[in-house]
Amino acid sequence: MYWYRLLPVVALIALSHGQSSSAPASPTTTGANQGTSAQSSSTPSSTQGQSETRSKSAAERERSGADPLLDLPPLPNAKMTVIGGTVAKLDKVRERLVLRPFGSKEEVPILFDFRTKITQQGQPASTKEIRAGSRVYADTMLNEGRVFARNIRIESTTSQGDARGQVVAYDAKNNLLSLREEVSPEPVKLKVSPNTKVEISKRSANIADLRPGALVVVNFAPGPSRYGEAQQIRVLANPGEAFKFVGKITFVDMRAKRFAIANQSDNETYDISLGPGSSEAARNLREGRQAIVSAVFNGQNYEAHDIEVSAGGATPEDSKQ
Repeated sequence: MYWYRLLPVVALIALSHGQSSSAPASPTTTGANQGTSAQSSSTPSSTQGQSETRSKSAAERERSGADPLLDLPPLPNAKMTVIGGTVAKLDKVRERLVLRPFGSKEEVPILFDFRTKITQQGQPASTKEIRAGSRVYADTMLNEGRVFARNIRIESTTSQGDARGQVVAYDAKNNLLSLREEVSPEPVKLKVSPNTKVEISKRSANIADLRPGALVVVNFAPGPSRYGEAQQIRVLANPGEAFKFVGKITFVDMRAKRFAIANQSDNETYDISLGPGSSEAARNLREGRQAIVSAVFNGQNYEAHDIEVSAGGATPEDSKQ
């Protein structure tokens, strides 16, 4: 009968034993904490590796002199166009030159910088070798909407091209023609040979007919000597030669006694000064009016001797005869 009294005690002991057997769940939590601790212990090592990589990249940039904030980006792979001509202007500070293509009066502004490769006679060169009057060939491309030179090849004075200017003198003994170009401060010397063709007023002529002060266009090529060899000399105007211009007046400056006329026959604009006896007729000069002008080239400019101004048109057949 005493065992009935022992039943509650046995139940309590069993319940207490069940609770104590379920308590060992903490080692799992401890394992998780250990994993977190191991993971956190590996983070400083990864951060240290990234810092070392950044430091190495910075060191390489420092050694190479590269500056991501100041350095220009690489040039794009754009279509290239070769332009050959004479340097009319050069601005080394703004890194800009103005090129006058061979056989043209147009001027093309071209940009360059340290990315531009400059050579002369196949050897590396610099902008020191480029000056007004230099003949160059530029491999150009459009970069941000502007013409940029990827390569500039400087040619010697004996390279093939066109020279446009005024005759200084002709040395018949040495067959040397001295020419003062429009963009070159120093006269250019070209060799004249028996094969050189001379043309005056669109007619064949002799080199002896060429006068000092004549306006000419000379096509030349490399020759056996250090001078370029003139292949063709086209005389635009010989001193004392008379011309007739027909076209529209584009500019008038009575104070300076000069005006300009767009000649119809060759689509060229000529600057003309007022000569003796032309002042009376010059009073009718107005921009936009048609005119017929008889002028003589005096070795410096075209000098008007007779001017006919009318409101009507003029026939192109009469111009620059």
